[in-house]
Amino acid sequence: MTAYHVIRPAESDQFRRCRRAWDLGARERQNYEPAVPARVFDFGEAIRDALDVYYFPGMWEWNRQIVRPLAVQAFLKSMNRQREEYVGHRALSAEQEHDWEQHRDLGAGMLERYFGWALQVDRFTPIQVAAQFDVTIPEPRNPEAGLTAPDGRGVQFRVRIDMVVMDEHELCWLAEHRIVTDPAWQDLDQLILDEQSLTWSWAWQLGFFGRIEGTIHNELRTNVPGGPDTAEPEILAVPAPAGVITQHQTELFRRTQIPRNPVEFEQRGVTVAAEIRDMIDPDVRVYPNPSWAHCSSCAYRPPCVAMTQGRDERPILDGSYRKRVREDYEPGRLGSVWGFVPETHRVANHRPSKGGAAGNRPAAGSS
Repeated sequence: MTAYHVIRPAESDQFRRCRRAWDLGARERQNYEPAVPARVFDFGEAIRDALDVYYFPGMWEWNRQIVRPLAVQAFLKSMNRQREEYVGHRALSAEQEHDWEQHRDLGAGMLERYFGWALQVDRFTPIQVAAQFDVTIPEPRNPEAGLTAPDGRGVQFRVRIDMVVMDEHELCWLAEHRIVTDPAWQDLDQLILDEQSLTWSWAWQLGFFGRIEGTIHNELRTNVPGGPDTAEPEILAVPAPAGVITQHQTELFRRTQIPRNPVEFEQRGVTVAAEIRDMIDPDVRVYPNPSWAHCSSCAYRPPCVAMTQGRDERPILDGSYRKRVREDYEPGRLGSVWGFVPETHRVANHRPSKGGAAGNRPAAGSS
């Protein structure tokens, strides 16, 4: 048994969507994953790998013409790595090969256009990218104490954030990169209510003891024909309770900066803790929540269908799934080692939680 009960945001999402899928896949539950990767590549992961390099704090003062090819190279390396991992299990079909090549070319061109656009709207200094870390979950009724599982272990939340930046006023913002495939941009209220960015901000403040002023949603669209994005960004300013929401938008890219009230983060933390208490309850009820919006892409649909039909799911799990053999913490990856938090942004006399990180040292993996 590990020293801590570790929960991940993706597991919390799965718990809300379908408890049966969560029970099959969560690491602290049955811990199954498909024996063969569900897809050849994750395009969003490859784009984020490129942006991690482009916004890497140690290279932020470099000429962008030097950094741009390095970032594109990181994208191509990620696409190739994912392809090789899949081919290690199963040969690509002609259709899969064509799809991979299309997205390889799409991503490289998309990034080049993005870098030109970013020069107009980047008004910050990155202080951390791709940071992965653990934070202790506070007990909602006693915030000074950590949440404890029924077996006596402490409970930690394992988070990976895209980026934290500092603006010209030395205020910190959490930035999230999004790959958009829909033909239209999301409504502003969807971004305001976005749980992921609020969860990341709450966790970062716990782990790094710095105030997050708000969230930045950095969106890149994939379904727009190629060619340079030469239009001047359309700028929108919307008054909000915590300040002014600003948007810079073209046909291809949009960046929305939302000031946040500290209460928003506090309320999100209470919700996360309440949900996790349900997840670690030994009497938690496990049941399916069939919805084609979720089931169509669920990695656990075959055993779930068998269970729904009253058949034994074990032959399916034994033949097509395996217990996870790789940790989600990957030493050597950019965010697992690098990044820093300015000393001026620490809270005085605040002791770090177990697993919190600072400086150029690994931030997770203790479990």
